[in-house]
Amino acid sequence: MSTGYVPLIEKEAMWAEMLIEVLKNNHIPYVSQPVYGAGFTLKTGIQERLSILVPAQYKEKADALVQELFPSENT
Repeated sequence: MSTGYVPLIEKEAMWAEMLIEVLKNNHIPYVSQPVYGAGFTLKTGIQERLSILVPAQYKEKADALVQELFPSENT
């Protein structure tokens, strides 16, 4: 079953949270999902990453916001 959400970007949690705030401020719905999970990150000591998804109809606007925040990213 398709949810209509498409991948936007995967970032370390700190940067993903900043992007989430920008998406909220621009009224763009989103879903964030942990890439590794808490158990794995605690065991290995790596930083959690979040995968951010947005509805397909918001993808272009969200991509533009990603480019503003992270100019070196290729989305």
